Amino acid sequence: MRFSQTTQCFYPDDIDYPSLPADIAIVTQADFDLAMSRASGETLKLVNGSVVIVPAPAPTLAQVQAMQIADLSAACAAQIYSGFTSSARGAPHTYPAKDRDQSNLSASVTASLLPNLPANWTTDFWCADGAGAWALRPHTVTQIQQAGLDGKTAIETAIRKNATLAQQVMAATTVASVQAIIW
Repeated sequence: MRFSQTTQCFYPDDIDYPSLPADIAIVTQADFDLAMSRASGETLKLVNGSVVIVPAPAPTLAQVQAMQIADLSAACAAQIYSGFTSSARGAPHTYPAKDRDQSNLSASVTASLLPNLPANWTTDFWCADGAGAWALRPHTVTQIQQAGLDGKTAIETAIRKNATLAQQVMAATTVASVQAIIW
């Protein structure tokens, strides 16, 4: 096999190339097989006619901190989007909390605050009962407002946890201590 030292490309021996670049070197089939079996992203280098793997430099503490904070933020978003539980209807119900769900809940709470609502005003809102059955269920003024407060509390709790963990990550002084801080 031939290996280009500058472009790090392999060329099969059984093809006649009329004008290969001057930086092409012959490597053994074993070196070629090793190079081809390595995960992408590793750097290969030709040293004394053999292909060697150049280890990637270890990430810096700042890089590990940034990666850990990104992972924590993703876990925070996942927790928020997983929904929340509220007993606003008298028994625990699960409410969705993806972006559109939060917007819909805010709109329903806002509507419940309008003046001159009829005494029997309700708004239907999507939630799951204790058995996990999802349905649009009627909510009174008090119920939708309580569901809104419970949703806000669940979101704020997740955001506070994320902020606290991010502060711990930034205060950590070793890669191992950063990586030990998990959701």
